[in-house]
Amino acid sequence: MRLAYWMYEGTAHHGVGRVMNSMRNVHAVFHAPQGDDYVNTIFTMLERTPSFPAMTTSVVSGTDLARGTIRLPETLRQLEEKLHPELIVVVASCSTILLQENLEVAAASAHLDADVLVYDANPYRMQENSAAEGLFSELVRRYAAPQPLTDYPSVNILGPASLGFHVRHDLTSMRRMLGTLGVRVNVVAPWGATVDDLRRLPAAWLNIAPYRELGANAADYLEGQFGTPALREAPIGVQPTLRWVNQIVESLNEIGARRNGPVIRMPHLTAFSLDGMSAPSAVPWFTRTADMESYAGKSAFIFGDATHTVGMTKFLHDELGMPIVGAGTYLLKEASWVREQLQGYVSDEQFLATDEFQVTAARIAELRPELICGTQMERHTARKYDLNCMVIAPPTHIENHLLAYRPFFGFDGADTIADEVYTTCTLGMEKHLIDLFGDAGLDEAEAVEAVAAVEAVAAVETVAVTEGAVQPPTPNSQPLQWSSDAENMLKKVPFFVRGKARSNIEKYAREHGHELITADVLLTAKENIGA
Repeated sequence: MRLAYWMYEGTAHHGVGRVMNSMRNVHAVFHAPQGDDYVNTIFTMLERTPSFPAMTTSVVSGTDLARGTIRLPETLRQLEEKLHPELIVVVASCSTILLQENLEVAAASAHLDADVLVYDANPYRMQENSAAEGLFSELVRRYAAPQPLTDYPSVNILGPASLGFHVRHDLTSMRRMLGTLGVRVNVVAPWGATVDDLRRLPAAWLNIAPYRELGANAADYLEGQFGTPALREAPIGVQPTLRWVNQIVESLNEIGARRNGPVIRMPHLTAFSLDGMSAPSAVPWFTRTADMESYAGKSAFIFGDATHTVGMTKFLHDELGMPIVGAGTYLLKEASWVREQLQGYVSDEQFLATDEFQVTAARIAELRPELICGTQMERHTARKYDLNCMVIAPPTHIENHLLAYRPFFGFDGADTIADEVYTTCTLGMEKHLIDLFGDAGLDEAEAVEAVAAVEAVAAVETVAVTEGAVQPPTPNSQPLQWSSDAENMLKKVPFFVRGKARSNIEKYAREHGHELITADVLLTAKENIGA
């Protein structure tokens, strides 16, 4: 039944596709009915690469079931003859897994030269992230081979994968910083990796695994099996990026000291900038400008995967000075880690862990924050309530898979995020100004009243933030009537706080026995609220 609603995570098929579509000279075969080839369509539509998705459906039809035949061996033979992959991963769909066929035997009967892995991505137990993490970890365990460390300081970057949120840009940002330090990248996986690259993973001095969702288990395995230490922080924000860079220098120098290797020295921070002369990020300067100060007090609600929820919450609070009125994640397995990371940023009452978007939408409707950072689901909710929203985590829309360089990681990423926060809030204000001044016959007295109403609402919001939480509106016992002049006056309140203003005015009206809200009632409520 959950498939009848929007889901935050994709299916197990989607997770397998993300890993296989990331790697080179590998292929996924889905043993499934015709309709389950939807995964190819998703990757074709969203992934900004010229290659066709590395996925094929071996169709199971009703006729095949009636005859007791299976097309999988022939599909595998045709695939090897046409593409010559090194590895083929076979996965059953939610429909065909109920048949309980022995796909190991069926795949072996094809007699292929390529390696074949039948991966048990049970769609009734797994969703996208579990399936992707499980498959990638299994591939690392299968192929990583003991070998000496490289002669030079080197790292692996684990976790970037197809259809990840801004992963191509984040990877570029990390490569730039590592290049500035003089550190080589041994392997990036699964993005762009081959089977031979997986074999070379143990040669690196250090593993970088910035995503909680993918790559963390592989880093654990490589550390336990080969002793390769791992850096698991995500460099989101200026200060976290500084710590991230310093940790890389310290870790590699510690290993280098045992090997009489070269010493890595931290360069001047200007070396990390795009032009090599400026500060690596303009965020510290920008937060001191009058432009940013006008937005620093706006309340924010953050919801998404584990990595980006934690990184964005800390960035907005620590570096942009925004009050956090709520945060949470749809990854229930990571909820404890996210809650622990956000201690001191949100209270237990402000933390939300749910994989049902309706619950998140209800929390947003209750809080009415001035900035929402979430998935495309939260963007839909924000539009419903006329609130400002920026997408910071999957699931995403096509516009979040950009051709231009727009990282979230590193010094460059801090500038990207600050720009998006600013423009998101600014464009919201622009919409309000159009609403406010679009009528050429706007009466001067009405304009004064509108400005006063805006100030009153802002005062209420500030008090609510200062107290640590925005109070939910009083439940409506009976709907109140609004006169036309009161409705027109309410329209002059900024759209992103109009819902909160309406709730406050209706609360005042109920408390004072008003069944009809007129302009006089509205103005009286404004005066009392502002007092």
